[in-house]
Amino acid sequence: MLGLNQAIDVNNSMKKILLIEDDHMVSHLIKSFLEKSNFIVQQVFSGDLAQEAILTYKPDLVILDIGLPKLDGFDVCHTLRKIYQQPIIVLTARETEQDQLCAFQLGADDFICKPVSPRVLKARIDAMLRRQSVKQVRQLNVYKLGNIALYPQANKCEVNGNIIPLSTFEFQLLALLTQNAGQVMTRDAIYSTLLSRQYNGVERTVDVRIAKLRDKLLHVGMTHVRIETVWGKGYILNETAA
Repeated sequence: MLGLNQAIDVNNSMKKILLIEDDHMVSHLIKSFLEKSNFIVQQVFSGDLAQEAILTYKPDLVILDIGLPKLDGFDVCHTLRKIYQQPIIVLTARETEQDQLCAFQLGADDFICKPVSPRVLKARIDAMLRRQSVKQVRQLNVYKLGNIALYPQANKCEVNGNIIPLSTFEFQLLALLTQNAGQVMTRDAIYSTLLSRQYNGVERTVDVRIAKLRDKLLHVGMTHVRIETVWGKGYILNETAA
């Protein structure tokens, strides 16, 4: 359950969060807690208002409920991913595997079930924003392999010179594989590097995102690079002859 008696964290540099939650009491509790932790929080209570809020508010991170009026969270996530590349955290009382898979397939970066401890919620937000900060200070301007080019500072991916829209997590996942091309990246390593937590042996977050990433790249003509599954271990990115 959410509580409000928490100390202010001054290390967030006043990051902006868009909270899309139709339950006014839950929304106000989350807003109050996060503001005490030095975030700036903008509230939206209906799914049909999300896109306008993104364009107007330009948040660093979105917290998104699924059960929203007028436009549900799945539709919102799908719509936002066309215009928004920053982290999206789904926060919902729905907890089935199908709900989780659907959220990740539509572009969510994390999935949290209600009720959630405020400390855990903040930790997950901090982890997302921390990865964003790391991405923004990458020392290399471009990673190239085959007909793929990645521009970390712009969070931009090109295949054959054409820009391919990727979510934040998809981009970071592809960058990690590209930087370690020819080497097996275990699930343990991927979870530790990109999600700041240990792989529990059953979670499918990375598997789902790999499948979606592979499909996106193949669809736009990735011919000289292949993301291969190494059964029981993880994934490897290999350059191919054709």
